[in-house]
Amino acid sequence: MAHIEIWYRCPLCKRAYDTEREAVICKNKHPIITERHAVGKDGKAVRIDRPGEEAWALREADLSDFIEERKRQLKEMQN
Repeated sequence: MAHIEIWYRCPLCKRAYDTEREAVICKNKHPIITERHAVGKDGKAVRIDRPGEEAWALREADLSDFIEERKRQLKEMQN
C-alpha cells in the first residue's frame, strides 16, 4: 500500500535525507561559494565570471536595463 514519507533535502546538493539533522549537517559541510560582482550607482549588480571582464562589468553595471535609457547613456558615453 502506498504511504507518505517526509524527506529532508540539502538545499545545496539536493540530496535527500531521512532526518532534518542529517540534511543540516550536509548543508554545513559544503564550502562557501564566492562570487564577484560589479555594482553600479543605482544598485544594479553584474556578475564577473572570468578574469578580464572587470571593465565590461563595471560599465554594464552603470548602464540602465531600459532600452531607451540605455541608448541615451551609450550615446552620452561616445561623446
